[in-house]
Amino acid sequence: MNRQEIVDILRGLPSQIEELVQGLSEDALRWRPSPSEWSIKEVCCHLRDSFEIDGERIHHMLSEDDPLLPAYDQEALAREREYQSESMPPVLTALRAFSGGLAYLLENLGEEEWQRRGRHEERGPISIAQYGKLLADHASEHLEQIRTLRGQVAPGQ
Repeated sequence: MNRQEIVDILRGLPSQIEELVQGLSEDALRWRPSPSEWSIKEVCCHLRDSFEIDGERIHHMLSEDDPLLPAYDQEALAREREYQSESMPPVLTALRAFSGGLAYLLENLGEEEWQRRGRHEERGPISIAQYGKLLADHASEHLEQIRTLRGQVAPGQ
């Protein structure tokens, strides 16, 4: 996947998600297939938070030599921030801002910056180029998850 493909995925994600959640009730947004799986709302909140964290990590990679990129517990973050209780309009606004900001940042890096590296606590050494691909893959996987959840929600819910 090249840089433009990564940027296009990040830039297009918010509109695709907004289209998928349009018209869904609060019950539908909060519906979980099982107690251990996330709802549409939780997936959207997770994407918002992960893009915020990923942006911070990339800024560290740009301003520091080989920074440590600490892992975080996404399940704990979901509980701490009470994803199920969040209001969707601000979640979608923040998701658009963070995703668009990442797209803008990555699109405007020079080739030397694109190759800067960090050390992810779980993944090990990683360049911004590799990280960008992970971001796009992560976004695509969760978009598909939202599509699947949307298809499982009862009509009229």
